[in-house]
Amino acid sequence: MNITQSIKSTIKSLLPSSLSVCVRKIRGMQNRNQSSLIKAAANTHYYEGINKNSPCDDYVRQMNKIMSRMDVNVKGSYIYPFNTWYQRGMQEGRYTIASITVDYSTVLNSSLSKIITLLQGKDKAFRKNEEGMIRAIRELGQRIEVKLNAEGSKRAELLKSYFTHFLDAKPNSFDEALQKILFYNALFWQANHWHNGLGRLDLVLEEYYKADVEKGLLDRESAKQYLRDFVLILGSNTRQKSSVLIGDTGQYILLGGIDKEGNTIQNDLTEIFLEIFTELKRPDPKLILRVNKQTSTIIWAKAVDCILTGCGSPLMMNENLIMKRMQEFGYKKEDVWNIGTSACWEPLIIGKSFDQNNPLPNVVVLKALNKVLATDLKYDNMTSLLQDVKSQIAKEISAIVQDISFDPSPLYSLFFDSCIERGKDYTKGGADYAYHGLEVVSFPNLVNALLNIKTYVFDKQIVSMDECKKALHCNFEGYKDFRRLLKSNPLMFGSTESEVVALSNELMDFISQEVDKHTCNGQKMKVGFASSQYVSARKEVKASMDGRKDYEPFAVHISPLSQTIDIQEVLNFAGKLQYTGNRLNGNVVDVIVPSAYIKQKDKLCSIIQSAMTTGVYELQLNVLDAATLKDAKAHPEKYPNLVVRVWGFSAYFNDLPEAYKDNMIARAEANG
Repeated sequence: MNITQSIKSTIKSLLPSSLSVCVRKIRGMQNRNQSSLIKAAANTHYYEGINKNSPCDDYVRQMNKIMSRMDVNVKGSYIYPFNTWYQRGMQEGRYTIASITVDYSTVLNSSLSKIITLLQGKDKAFRKNEEGMIRAIRELGQRIEVKLNAEGSKRAELLKSYFTHFLDAKPNSFDEALQKILFYNALFWQANHWHNGLGRLDLVLEEYYKADVEKGLLDRESAKQYLRDFVLILGSNTRQKSSVLIGDTGQYILLGGIDKEGNTIQNDLTEIFLEIFTELKRPDPKLILRVNKQTSTIIWAKAVDCILTGCGSPLMMNENLIMKRMQEFGYKKEDVWNIGTSACWEPLIIGKSFDQNNPLPNVVVLKALNKVLATDLKYDNMTSLLQDVKSQIAKEISAIVQDISFDPSPLYSLFFDSCIERGKDYTKGGADYAYHGLEVVSFPNLVNALLNIKTYVFDKQIVSMDECKKALHCNFEGYKDFRRLLKSNPLMFGSTESEVVALSNELMDFISQEVDKHTCNGQKMKVGFASSQYVSARKEVKASMDGRKDYEPFAVHISPLSQTIDIQEVLNFAGKLQYTGNRLNGNVVDVIVPSAYIKQKDKLCSIIQSAMTTGVYELQLNVLDAATLKDAKAHPEKYPNLVVRVWGFSAYFNDLPEAYKDNMIARAEANG
């Protein structure tokens, strides 16, 4: 970032005075459109001198400074100490922790005093950093208490009692439990990590809810109001929490699924969360629903009601299939009951995993075919062409796999029991699992391109390979009929025709085997066939034999590229795909729901329920109307609250870049 000398001088004149004073002055400069630049300069200047040899020490030093100076608003229903004007500086060359779900039952049961005791006898450097984090948390808590005392309201007095109590004890009420979750969640964000999941809140909060109801302190409606405020607070800083696109925060609340004893969770809180998201229709946070054959009709119906609002929640996970595959891969049988996701859809074990879902570049498999076609090699059969494409895919995978230097997290380490027990940082062997992963993008496009070559070049011999190459080179200019032919092949990804299913599984199996040949930081790797890069990675691939023109977006996750394949068929197709071995890093079927289903909720519910209790791995549904999206693009002021599902998250349509808006419109038109 280029920082002018005048801005540097401004920063130096403000620092090292109180950073809160600096922030107020910077905010006053917003009318000059320099606030973000000055903010970045302030952070860089204030946290200069990062100790590259002791990243944990530096992490604690910076967090102490931030937490001792940050301004905290105490006037709301809850205290959420996330100050968007601060960021923790990080050593260049380190990869930030991008996806994590802390076990909030551990957070709620945590006691800073008890952790101090447990740290005795542990590695000296580890103990020093954890104790430093605890001091910073205590100091922040004390500052908040002072501010609440000055506030003087009844609510402030109650919140003050919570802060006096919960740093060293389990909360005494549902209300206090929500406050403790929000307090620590804000600090996780403040540490400059991203994609912080909330996990299984209907399970975690159930004991507090039941206890307060039994005491007569709470009823269903008052709990719903508490949770509504809770959800709104979590979603209040979406822009600052987002990584790539606005809305991509990784903040998810997981509902349903079995508990440790194998009982399916479906309680008042499960229903309340679904109702709140249906009513609010906001993009952030998001819901994920674990389902099985015991999931009740009430939960299914409420989930469909929520989906049909267009908010994009919940994404659904076939937990029986996923738990089985995770156990086969190497996760312990006694742990898989507590699966969550790392951000969007990539499974991990809540409170035990350091798994990073996507720290490496995506494998753009369509690029492999285009590279093969760009050579002078002649092919007279499909077998030899497919073999060369596979060889090129293997090269693509080898080129991107590498070991990664991850950012440490003394803050997260406080809330992972294994870290405290072992005396190791969360990213340095403290977590039980560290199976990192990569994702495949353009897979449906590759399948369609290969099926087109097989059908029209080798089987029917309608066109030659040379003609195909010429059409691609010209970006289909002058080949309009040829392109139409490619797009009309009945053998398409998403079709249940045996040839389509067989080729898809053959390629998935090959990719899986190639990934198996590699490790990341000494651990075996996972691969997934759902990717967020279907728009951004398009820049790597020109026109292709699936009928794409130069640099057009790829297919989204496991989804068809033809409107002739309806929701029922693509779900049946997805149920025939194999997710064995390492193929468990996210396999999302992404389907646009035709508007007719809004009046056929029971039918949609039946279709989804059948699919999600058989062979489908994960499912997310989008409700899009092309006419509405076009009007929203032309007149954004008319649609300030229009929400769409993007990849593993939802966002306001107006917040999306033009390329994503156009992609949404094109998908809505294709599935209208």
